Amino acid sequence: MTLRRHFMYKELRIAGWRERFLGLVGWRRTILVDGESMLPVLSSGDRVLIDPKAEIAVGDIVVAKHPFKKSVRMIKRVSAIDSNANYVLTGDNPTESSDSRSLGSFPASEILGKVVSKTE
Repeated sequence: MTLRRHFMYKELRIAGWRERFLGLVGWRRTILVDGESMLPVLSSGDRVLIDPKAEIAVGDIVVAKHPFKKSVRMIKRVSAIDSNANYVLTGDNPTESSDSRSLGSFPASEILGKVVSKTE
């Protein structure tokens, strides 16, 4: 099993009271998943909490601004980080994903935060 495959199927934890509280006071943002690019970990209609200040590593799921459609937000997995701090983002379901394979890498300024949990 490759490292990428291990991350692809890693479950995302359900938000506990602490994460929900941080969301209420504005230290976490809630994002609604729209689309199938992150199946099986995230499905369309799931809600996730993101931490805009979290340190990001390869394997993490992040929310990023779409490079050409500024009102669109993308939820993708970090596949690589290059020496210039640009992020290679890919969907876990590649046949349903627009990601770095067609859009190129994403600068750190376009990353809105790390997905830290799902809400129920």
